[in-house]
Amino acid sequence: MLPVALILFAVYLSGRMTGLYPMVFADEWLYSSAARLQPFEKSILPSWLFLGLFRTTNACGAGFLDCARGLNVLMMAAAAPFIYMVARKVCSKPVSIVLALASILAPISSYVAYFMPETMYFLSFFVFAWTALNFPHAKPLQYGLATGALLGVMSAVKVHALFLLPAHIAFIGYLCVTRYRHDGWLRRALLMAAAACAAMVGVKMALGYLFAGTAGLNFLGNFYGTHATNSTTSFDALLRILPAAMVSLKGHLLALVILMPLPLATLLLHVADARARADSTPYQRSLQMFAVLMLCAAGAMTVMFTATIASAGPEEGVRLHQRYYDFVFPLLLIVAAAPLLAPGTPSFRRRLLVALPMAVLFLFAGRVVPAEYIIGFVDTPELGVLEKSPALFKLWKELVLLVLVVWTLKMRAGVLLFVFLVIPLMTYKTDSQVRRIQEHSRTAGAYDNAGMAASKHLTREQTSKLTVAGDSRAGLTRALFYIDNPAAAIHDLRPGAPFAREDLAPGQDWVLVVGDHKLPDDIRPEIKTADFALVKVKVDHKPLAKVAFAKPLDGGVLAGFEGVAKPEHWGAWSEGKEVRLRFAQPLPKTLNVLLRANAFPPTADQEFVMVVGGQRRPFRLIGVPQDRLFQFETSGAEQSVTIEIPKPVAPKDLGYGTDHRLIGIALTSLEIGTRQD
Repeated sequence: MLPVALILFAVYLSGRMTGLYPMVFADEWLYSSAARLQPFEKSILPSWLFLGLFRTTNACGAGFLDCARGLNVLMMAAAAPFIYMVARKVCSKPVSIVLALASILAPISSYVAYFMPETMYFLSFFVFAWTALNFPHAKPLQYGLATGALLGVMSAVKVHALFLLPAHIAFIGYLCVTRYRHDGWLRRALLMAAAACAAMVGVKMALGYLFAGTAGLNFLGNFYGTHATNSTTSFDALLRILPAAMVSLKGHLLALVILMPLPLATLLLHVADARARADSTPYQRSLQMFAVLMLCAAGAMTVMFTATIASAGPEEGVRLHQRYYDFVFPLLLIVAAAPLLAPGTPSFRRRLLVALPMAVLFLFAGRVVPAEYIIGFVDTPELGVLEKSPALFKLWKELVLLVLVVWTLKMRAGVLLFVFLVIPLMTYKTDSQVRRIQEHSRTAGAYDNAGMAASKHLTREQTSKLTVAGDSRAGLTRALFYIDNPAAAIHDLRPGAPFAREDLAPGQDWVLVVGDHKLPDDIRPEIKTADFALVKVKVDHKPLAKVAFAKPLDGGVLAGFEGVAKPEHWGAWSEGKEVRLRFAQPLPKTLNVLLRANAFPPTADQEFVMVVGGQRRPFRLIGVPQDRLFQFETSGAEQSVTIEIPKPVAPKDLGYGTDHRLIGIALTSLEIGTRQD
C-alpha cells in the first residue's frame, strides 16, 4: 500500500507545483547560483552535497527549476519509508502508514517547490534517525562510525547538522547507561562518541574537499563562518543577547504547544507517571529521548541565531524560524501514537494533571503567538497555514481540546481519535491551505516580469554588465533568478527615490530599474513598461587611485586623513561628523569619486554630503555596501575629499555592544578617477 501511495503522492505534488514561479528570496537565488552557475570553490554556502546533486539540473536547460522540484519530490517521498520503519517499531502497520504519509503531506511539503536544501535535509535526517534508533546493539565502533558519518552527510547538505552532534552524543550516553549499566557503559559511550565525532568531521571534510578542493575544508563556510565571527561568544556578549533569546525562546515554546499539544502531553505523562514508563518499550523510551534531544539542540540553535540578529530590525527578534527544527515533528507524532500498543493504561489522575494545564497553555499560546510574533509561511509553514486561515485555526483548537478531553477520559480512544481523525483531517485541510497560499505564486510580479524581459532581450555577455536596481532586496534577487548570471549586480534604491547618475556604476553597460523610480531626463530606456525600464548606459570613468579602508591609510595615495577609525577586515568606520581625506597629489580637474560604503545604523534614513572644493553632492546609503559615483569639476589644485555625516551614533546607545564611538558610515573603498570626454 505504501509504495502505491508514494507514487500517487509524487504525482500529486508535481501537479500542485505546476506553474508556480519561484518564491523564496534571496535563498533560492543563492542556492541556484551556487549549485548551477559558479565553481564550487566560490560558494559561500558549505552545502556541498546539495550543490553537487542539484548541479545536474543544468541538464534541463531553462527548465532547471522544474527539475529541481522533481528531485525534491523524490526525496520527500523517499523519507516516508524511513518514517514508516521508525513508527513500525512502536505502532501498528495502519498507524505507521498514516503517520508516514501525513508527515510528507504536512505543510513541510511546501519545501519541495523551493530551490533549497530543506527537503534533502529532511530525508537525510530520517535516514540518520532510523539508523540511530534501530541499531543500538551494534558494536560501539560501528554504531559511532555509521551515525557520525550520516551526520557528516547531513552537514554537507546544511551546516546546521553540526549542532545535532552534542544531542547525538547525549543520546549515545543515554543508550549506554540504559542498556549497559553494569557492562562497561562508560567505555562504550566514550568509544561511540569519539567514533561519531571523528566520522562526522571526516565525512564533512572529505565531501567538502571532493567538491570544492581546499575551499571545502572551511568548516562553516564563508557565509556562516562570517556570522559566527561577528557573533562573539564572550560572556558579556551572551549576556547582551540574553533578553532577545528569552523572547525568542518563549515564542518557540508556545508555538510548539500550539502545534504539538498531544505529543508534549505524552512526553510529560511519561515523566510524571511511573506506570506509563513501565508500560513503554525500550525502543519507545529511546525514541522519546532521541526526539527531545534533537528538538532541543535544533531549537536552541534557532533561538540563539534569532537573538544574534534581533538588533538588525524590529521584526527580526520575533520571527519564528521553525524550519530549522520542524524536521523533528514526525518523530513527535510517533511519540503520541506509540501508547496504542502499550499493555496498560496510565493513571487517570496523572493524565488529568497533564492534560488540564496543557489545554490552558494551548489556549494561551493561541492568543499570544499570533499577536506577539511574526509568523511567515516559509519560516514556519505548519503555523503559517493556521495563521493565514482563522477558520482553520479555530477548527484546530476545537479538535485539540476534544482530543485532550477524550485522551484524559480514555487514553487509547484519544490517541485513536488523534491518529485516524485529527491527523488525516488536518493533513487534508492544511494541504488545501498550502495550495491557496502558493496559488499567489502563479502570477508574475514586477520583478519576475523585469527579470524575464532582461533575460530575453540581453545576451549572456550583456547580462554580465547588467545592474538591477529597485527598492526590494528580495525582489532584486528574484530578478537575478531569471537573468541567471552571477556576474549581474544589484543596486538598492529607497522607495520612490529617483534613479540618479550617482547610482550608475562604472563597468556596467545596462541598468534594469524596477518600480516607481524616475530616470534622469537625458536617459532613454530600451524597454519601458509600467513595472520596469531597461536602460543602456555608458559611464565615463578612468580609475587613477584607490583607497582601501581595510588597509592602513598612512602613506600611499593619502597625505593625511581625519574621522576614519582603525581598519578592520571589511573596511573602516567613520568617526565623528566628518571624514576628511587629503590626497598626496592634486585631484584631476574632471574628477570622479567612486565610493563603496553602507550606512549605520542600517535602518537610518540620513542624507550624507560629499564635498570637493565647495561643491556639494548629497547622497543616501542603505545597510549593505553599494557603489556611489560622484562627478566634480575642480580647479586642479584641490587635494581633499570630505564626507559630512549629519547623525553619527554610538553603537552602545542602540544596544549594539559597548562601542562608544560616534559612527555613521562603513567605508569599504574610495576610488579617484577622471573622465575622458
